[in-house]
Amino acid sequence: MRFAPVLIALIAPPAFADACLDEVRGMYLDEGGVFDPTFEIRHEKVTVTRETDGTETPVVTARWQAADQVISQLPTGTYMLLWGQDFYQGASWDGPWTDTGSDNPYDAVEYARGMNESAAASLTGAECDGRVDVDGRELTRYRYHVRIEPGAGSWWESDVTLYVDPETNRLAIMEEHGLMESWAPEPKDSVKVTTVDYDVDFTIAAPEG
Repeated sequence: MRFAPVLIALIAPPAFADACLDEVRGMYLDEGGVFDPTFEIRHEKVTVTRETDGTETPVVTARWQAADQVISQLPTGTYMLLWGQDFYQGASWDGPWTDTGSDNPYDAVEYARGMNESAAASLTGAECDGRVDVDGRELTRYRYHVRIEPGAGSWWESDVTLYVDPETNRLAIMEEHGLMESWAPEPKDSVKVTTVDYDVDFTIAAPEG
């Protein structure tokens, strides 16, 4: 009987680790999961690169109405609209839009699902930390390593710290540490941070013409 607690301690961690890994995989694969590409509540994603000294450089701000109805604001001041499988360029969130002549060769939802499947298959080191305080906001924190291979030899991987709103099960903050990319394979000292805001008011209309 004296050895029972030791045996439980030895057996329990892998069980908990497996449950955590399954939970994180579910965020990528399950209908209604955190990364479900069919999630169609309007939201805005702001992505920055945070250096070790705390300074931040904008990467992109994206407004999502659906997986194939997205406007991205680039640091150059250019706005890009994906509508269906067509790309347009404009000078503001409201356009006016000029067809770039470039098409998205993939169905946006199926492409996102493919990336989610790649992520789920690669997940390692999952840790489920429970609820934590983030600037006075209670969020559920997950940590894991992921590698995504969308095809054509392209890939990226990082140690992810993910914060999810426990009330809505929606993504709040995503941090990508030690990010490596096929076109820049050395791990970065900076952190790529994406913050999601669902309290936004916008409508993306179909481009004229």
